[in-house]
Amino acid sequence: MKSYATIARRAVRILGHPNSGWSPADPDDDNALQIEFRFEITDDGNKNFLLVCHSLDGRYAADTWHETLEEAVACAQDSYDIAPSEWMMSGPTT
Repeated sequence: MKSYATIARRAVRILGHPNSGWSPADPDDDNALQIEFRFEITDDGNKNFLLVCHSLDGRYAADTWHETLEEAVACAQDSYDIAPSEWMMSGPTT
């Protein structure tokens, strides 16, 4: 799969457990864990995109499917508060 954008290391506050599900935490949630993640936007093997994230310790992982690169970037911003300027872009989508 081709990689279009990456963030090699970024702290994310999450709630939950590796084997029973997890999600990004609200900024004011005192029960949240702060964990280092890697983010990548790849193709899905067709003409669409995956936003893929995994914790650097290997315990947490997730992905979401998107029709466009812009939608994947917007999802990262909405879900993980990642600004579009944080991404290291790898090249054009064509």
